[in-house]
Amino acid sequence: MNNKYELICLVSSKIDEIERDTIIENINKLIKEKGGDTIETTPASEITLGYAIKKENNAQLVVFKFEYINSDLAGLKKEIEDDKRMLRCFLRKELVKKIIPSSRRTTSKSKKVELKDIDKKIEEIFSSAPASSVLEEKASSTASEIDIKKNESK
Repeated sequence: MNNKYELICLVSSKIDEIERDTIIENINKLIKEKGGDTIETTPASEITLGYAIKKENNAQLVVFKFEYINSDLAGLKKEIEDDKRMLRCFLRKELVKKIIPSSRRTTSKSKKVELKDIDKKIEEIFSSAPASSVLEEKASSTASEIDIKKNESK
């Protein structure tokens, strides 16, 4: 089974378009020579680097997506990096997204609840709880004590 990889190259911005296109062609040829197959090559785009690489603040970004059977990825990357016009290369295995069939997806549709149903449920909770009646009794006795103290102070 072929593994899919992504090669991200930062090419010097000091070179012209013809040189850049030559580098891209050479990388595609190298991948084929090593037993790979290029799936897609994104057009080069000029980017500003977050920090200087080899005393350059700008680069041309090129991304290659390819399938590769050979296990010598390090050799492939080394050959690409040997080019002095190449600032940096990143090679990674392409992540495969798992697609979940629609029949296995769980969708939760919420039911609309009427306000009167909520009120009924609240009444049930408060009327069935014996602790609430104890709290009500304590609150009323505390209120009575406060009223008595107010009357005594007058």
